[in-house]
Amino acid sequence: MSLGFRLLGNVEVVRGEEPQPIGPAGPRGILVSLLLEAGQPVSLDDLVVRVWGDEAPGSARGMVHSYFTRLRTALAGEHQIVRRGHGYVLDVEPDHIDVHRFRRLVCLARRTEDAEEKVGLYDEALDLWRGEPFAGLDSPWLREFRTALRAEREEVLLARTDLQLELGRHAQVLPTLTSRAEHHPYDERLAGQLMIALHRTGRQADALRHFQKVKTLLAEELGVDPGPALRSVYHSILRDEATVDDRPSRPGSADDDPGLPPPVPRQLPAPPRAFTGRDRELEALADAPVSVIVGPGGVGKTCLALRWAHDHAGRYPDGQLFVDLRGFAPSGDRVPPETAVRAFLSALGVKPAAVPQDLAAMSGLYRSLVADKRLLVVIDNALDADQVTPLLPGSPQCPVVVTSRNRLTTLVSSHHADLISLDVLDGAAARQLLVSRLGPSRTAAEPAAVTRLADACGGLPLALSIVVGRAQEHPEFALTALADELVDSGSTLNALEIGTDLSIRAVLRTSLAALAGEPAELFTLLGLVPGPDISLDAAASLAGKTYAATRTALRVLERASLVQQHDPGRFRLHDLVRAYARELGQLSRDNEQITSALHRLTCFYLHTLIHAVTLADAGRPPITPVPLPAGCTPVPLRDSTEAKRWVNTEAENIGAVRSVAKEREWHRIVWQLAWGSSSLYATQGDAHHAIGVWRDGLAAAQILEERSSECLAHRVIAQALTRTGRHEEAVQHVEVALRIAEELKDVSQRVLSLNAWSEISVRAQRTAEAVELSTDAWRLAAELPPAIRAWVGNHLAWALQLERQYERALEISEKTLALADEAHMNNIRPALLDTLGTIHLGLGNLGGAIAFLEEALALFGDEMFSIPDTLLTLGAAYEQLGRHDLAVKSLRQAVELYHQQHREHDGQQARRALDELLRKIP
Repeated sequence: MSLGFRLLGNVEVVRGEEPQPIGPAGPRGILVSLLLEAGQPVSLDDLVVRVWGDEAPGSARGMVHSYFTRLRTALAGEHQIVRRGHGYVLDVEPDHIDVHRFRRLVCLARRTEDAEEKVGLYDEALDLWRGEPFAGLDSPWLREFRTALRAEREEVLLARTDLQLELGRHAQVLPTLTSRAEHHPYDERLAGQLMIALHRTGRQADALRHFQKVKTLLAEELGVDPGPALRSVYHSILRDEATVDDRPSRPGSADDDPGLPPPVPRQLPAPPRAFTGRDRELEALADAPVSVIVGPGGVGKTCLALRWAHDHAGRYPDGQLFVDLRGFAPSGDRVPPETAVRAFLSALGVKPAAVPQDLAAMSGLYRSLVADKRLLVVIDNALDADQVTPLLPGSPQCPVVVTSRNRLTTLVSSHHADLISLDVLDGAAARQLLVSRLGPSRTAAEPAAVTRLADACGGLPLALSIVVGRAQEHPEFALTALADELVDSGSTLNALEIGTDLSIRAVLRTSLAALAGEPAELFTLLGLVPGPDISLDAAASLAGKTYAATRTALRVLERASLVQQHDPGRFRLHDLVRAYARELGQLSRDNEQITSALHRLTCFYLHTLIHAVTLADAGRPPITPVPLPAGCTPVPLRDSTEAKRWVNTEAENIGAVRSVAKEREWHRIVWQLAWGSSSLYATQGDAHHAIGVWRDGLAAAQILEERSSECLAHRVIAQALTRTGRHEEAVQHVEVALRIAEELKDVSQRVLSLNAWSEISVRAQRTAEAVELSTDAWRLAAELPPAIRAWVGNHLAWALQLERQYERALEISEKTLALADEAHMNNIRPALLDTLGTIHLGLGNLGGAIAFLEEALALFGDEMFSIPDTLLTLGAAYEQLGRHDLAVKSLRQAVELYHQQHREHDGQQARRALDELLRKIP
């Protein structure tokens, strides 16, 4: 029986009806945060904020990783907490989580026509509630989410009551309505429901008294009168004719001939011929009275709106209105709102002579005519909210779907519209679109070409449609030939240029035409960005502008859907948009301007990276970066936590600018980026990547003829090589490093080279040699800074425990820990605790070993390389303690992490330990 997750009450993990232990408030808060996202990544920083708010302790990030360990144990391997993108995901189906099941049932109820079936679905949804959501947990984020869920539940209760009254169940709902009205005295909709129930059960006087009670309360407490809906219920009761859906009388039609029925408009254009994907967006459209679909040109906004409108047209018997506002027409010939409203009035049967001249009067007549109708309105290609607002019906029975390249935030804030951001199609949907348009036989004959075509179009529906057109124009041509042309990055835009306003360039040109000045200038620079995305800080340095000016320009570009803010403060461009931006940048700038922009961007990453390393690794000797160019402003990181977060977030971009520096032969920058990146790759466990980075760094140091830099490069390459199992090659590099250190008479470099050689010997299982090398290093380090002595002492203690010299290892380890604590070297503390745990395991002190190892895991944070080693030792400790369940869990996690880090030799050792343990368990 699978696990279920209950959040609507006390937080529980259940198997059947049997609760499973999940620990105290901390792990439960993390669990809630992951479950509410239902498969969407949550960053480590967001998890900290959601659990602790502004009162997060300094060790919060480490505590989150500790909670992950507890939760993985509680989930017994059935569901995994995995890293995805820049965040963490709990792999679980949404329907196993009561919050998401509640919302799904409510959506189903709203789509269902049958009243009895609606009530049943609402009842099933409400039965999931067992009390206050997330009872016993508290943080600002949780309080806000709890309030939102309460509001959703209240809306369901109100909708369910409307249905019950429609079905004649007045007496059945009366007790509950009376109690709820006492708890929500200001809710006029609830008051109206109670009045109707009282009236229909023969208590007309009580219904009228309740109206007077509410009227007095609103006047005394809020200084307002009851709204028109409640007053309508009151007057209907006075006339003894109250119904559930009482409204003021419908305004009369402007038609001159009342004998003719008003026309039923059917204005929707034909539905898209082929439509794939977009399931989540189609579901979202069903839940809002006003929806705004936003996205770049060619992403399929109109197709989505029309697909949904045709699928649901039957629910709106009074018709469907459609208008294309031509907000981004190349000619600039946009449809004024007066023209659009006049067209709607004509479709509704209003003769031209009866249409008012004033826009406000026209809109008022339009809203009066549709007030009691069930009508669907689709407003396509809007430029701004001013074009749209006069066309909004104002009735919840008349949903409106708007499409725009701009993010019409005024509609969101003023009219409570739902914003639906449309992205490109994923790979499967893009391929399916090609199959549906080109036919299964042609695509089945060349499946690889279909994939290449979909990839070259980047999932952009307009690009896919252009490809379909070209393929249909020459049905005798192989799809492979078209794919060959498209995958050439130099001709992709040319291949999608068909000489009409539907080409990629033409669509982007119309979006950019509405912009001027700094936004347009920044757009062309963004095409030069070598990494997958860019932060606001980095964009400011790229442009050589102030932070405020760049933020304003990016907001303009985002509103125009030319850039996407996929994370707060982080922006990216679709591949084809980026190609167009790069093309414009190269046409509008000379080589010197392009070089200056890339140099500013590269120096931004370099200077921020070096500052981050000095914060995160305080004992590491600093270097002086190349001079800062004008217009380049690095991020002013404040502490080690912020520094590590920045480095992890920008890892891909740092690698991208390193390639730029290498290509442009900025040798000193290449070496300095390698120096700064060494901590990044060490903590992530990416030794293979580190080798390549430092080989470039070594080549740059040799060109610069800087022997000290060469020494460091050889040493780091040696450490990376040994971590991939290439021990003899590693020895060759460390020998060169030691020889250069002796040549330079540099004691620090000599000690660190001996220390690196000791690590090689440990990994090559030459432990006696490792002890000898570390002892020499420990002796030479006596007068060196505490940071170097601490690392050397830890290596010596580790080598000694491998030789089973546990007492001496313990002595050295405890001295080293004291040395690190005195120097406030928090970055080395997890490694020292790991060593102490391993020593105590060798001494047979299982309780001490487990305590040290678990504390080390909690403190490692993002230092992924060391975590599987510690898990392997922890598994051995749990096995000796007889806790086979925890031992298996630790070993499985170690195997998984070794695999992720491509550490095959270490992974095989962990796998053997796991297999042996599993054979022992009955």
